[in-house]
Amino acid sequence: MTKGKDTILLIDDDFSNFIDGLAIAAKGNRLKMEGSSSIANGIEHFRANQNSVGAILLDLSFTPGNYEGVEGLVQIRSTNQLVPVIILTGGNSKNELSKAVECMQKGAYHYFLKGELNIPTLFLTLTKAIQQYDVNEENERHSKLKEEFISKLPTYNKMLNTTEIIISNMLNGEMMLPPTIEGRVKEFKSFYNKLLSKEKKEGKITEPFKRITDIAGFRVIFYNAMDLEKAVEIIKSSKDFLAIDGSSSIVADDKTNTFGYRAVHFDLKINPALRLHLKEYEGIDDIPCEIQFKTIFAHSWSKVHHAFSYKQNGTVALNAETQEMLNEDFNVAAKNLEDIENQITALCKKYADATNNFPNGN
Repeated sequence: MTKGKDTILLIDDDFSNFIDGLAIAAKGNRLKMEGSSSIANGIEHFRANQNSVGAILLDLSFTPGNYEGVEGLVQIRSTNQLVPVIILTGGNSKNELSKAVECMQKGAYHYFLKGELNIPTLFLTLTKAIQQYDVNEENERHSKLKEEFISKLPTYNKMLNTTEIIISNMLNGEMMLPPTIEGRVKEFKSFYNKLLSKEKKEGKITEPFKRITDIAGFRVIFYNAMDLEKAVEIIKSSKDFLAIDGSSSIVADDKTNTFGYRAVHFDLKINPALRLHLKEYEGIDDIPCEIQFKTIFAHSWSKVHHAFSYKQNGTVALNAETQEMLNEDFNVAAKNLEDIENQITALCKKYADATNNFPNGN
């Protein structure tokens, strides 16, 4: 079950007389019990603790002949449609059972008779209910995120195209050899998997479209390291972009010394003072874009290594033994490619002044 959703909320006017016994059973199931003697207080408690309450036990009747639990259920579900509510009824009269069935029709997960309550069965039901709650909650979140993602796609594509044009213009005529640019907007599945991966380390991310900064991104591929280094300085001194925190100080995430992978990353957004007052830039003021600089040699290494390591659906393609062998082989290739990159860069430096092909590579 979801870490944290381990509390059972008991809403019953008589809860103090039997919550201690339930708490002992709850502890044996790695759960906790909390109680409230009124529906109003119980709902208020639930609203304040939705991240920890995994299920609710709700008394059907708080005063003789009245069935306040029916309306209480409606109020709970108006707050949260997914949390499982299990009804506890004090009697087995036709009217009591009819009201319990009515609660089931209104969305209750299950009901139990207090006089016939089997504690192991109750907690087995609660555990299953919480597990289903986890699944339903994640499915609902997935659907909402996908809907929002689709609605944002035109904006991300606009940001990608805009940034690519700006970068191309910046680098035009400045490089020995014109770089190649590969742009893409992530597919939803890739975005969602990355979100889940980050949440395993960071906990629940409440603003995923701000936290995941590479939904729109492109790679600029250079033919020697000298061009790459010059391009990094051009971006860092540019007034067209800001860091995603709004700062004018653009800092590169330099992984050029990371064996094999070797790249320089920027997470940027458009500087509103320069461009966003123009109509063609509307709507992209808070959209980040990841820019990755690589040499063609590092690009080749990472592209082929990834192709062999992962299937198209993003799952691992190789067993552990084969993956280890592949990594060893690619480590050798990485060293060879780095040596070639250094040689090509040295040759570019050596012959740049001796040919008319530079600095524009035409």
